[in-house]
Amino acid sequence: MSTKKREKVGDNIEFVIPPARPRTPDAVPSPAPQPAAKTGVGYTTAAIFNTNALRGKTEELQREVDGLKARTQELESDRGAQLLDAAQIVPSRWANRADASFSDQEFLALKAEIQDAGGNVQPIMVRPIEGEGNRFELVFGHRRHRACLDLGLPVLSVIKPLDDRELFAHMERENRNRKNLSPFEQGKMYRRALDEGLFPSMRALAADIGRGSTDVSEAIRIAELPQPVLDAFPSPNEIQFRWAKALADACQRDAVGVKARAHELRAERLPAAAVFKALTGVQDRRGARRSFTQERQLTLGDGRHAVIRNDGKRVVVELDPSLLPSERWEAFEEMLLRFVG
Repeated sequence: MSTKKREKVGDNIEFVIPPARPRTPDAVPSPAPQPAAKTGVGYTTAAIFNTNALRGKTEELQREVDGLKARTQELESDRGAQLLDAAQIVPSRWANRADASFSDQEFLALKAEIQDAGGNVQPIMVRPIEGEGNRFELVFGHRRHRACLDLGLPVLSVIKPLDDRELFAHMERENRNRKNLSPFEQGKMYRRALDEGLFPSMRALAADIGRGSTDVSEAIRIAELPQPVLDAFPSPNEIQFRWAKALADACQRDAVGVKARAHELRAERLPAAAVFKALTGVQDRRGARRSFTQERQLTLGDGRHAVIRNDGKRVVVELDPSLLPSERWEAFEEMLLRFVG
């Protein structure tokens, strides 16, 4: 039996445990990259756009606020409205409505509406007449007042003391914002205000009512046309702003001839554009006009007329065919030869 000591399985095996590693802190995520600050042109442009947008929004809101304030003031005035006898109210001496404005279809429709409602829902404005007790002068609302007067109804009115220039400005702006006055009606109103010294000049009048001086001038031109010319149109209210200069120029060139032609046209009852063309020789188209340097109407007796027209290139004589039958052409030629010879 061997005496050698048997080694057990597993003897002489050494286990070495490595030293514990120092624990490292959890990794901190890197911050996300930030966009570089805008500099130079890019930053300036963005700032301008943002500023302009903000300014535009501010102005829009301010306009809304101003509009609400104006409407609030209007409503407050309306609450103070009272019913007045229409017969106690007289038109302003600067009344700007032509007679035709109280007989057209729009007025008849307004009158029917007021009759159905039992009165005017939208008040008119009047001012007290000093020293005349319960009498008032119209500021604006002439058509509503006339409708109530015709219907025998009291008229809902706001009473407001105003001086002459305040009255004029109120009247002009109110009527222009509601049913536009015709150029003729505007011209009559402006001419009267200047004649009565309400304004020192046409320019001052235009500035006070917020109109361009050209508009005021053209309106006055129309109002100052000779009465026969105004009567040739179906209504002077149909004369347009853009016709003012051509009509005034035609009257200045040949006042007698234009008036004679106007008398003839009145009986023909032509549309306004046709009357304008007949009186001026100007084609009624924007940007395309044909003008004659001179035109003269000749009265030959017994209701017969002739027209001599000079367009700068030739002179044209227009005769009724009955005045120059073909058998008389030779005699007419001989007469012309003697005339020009």
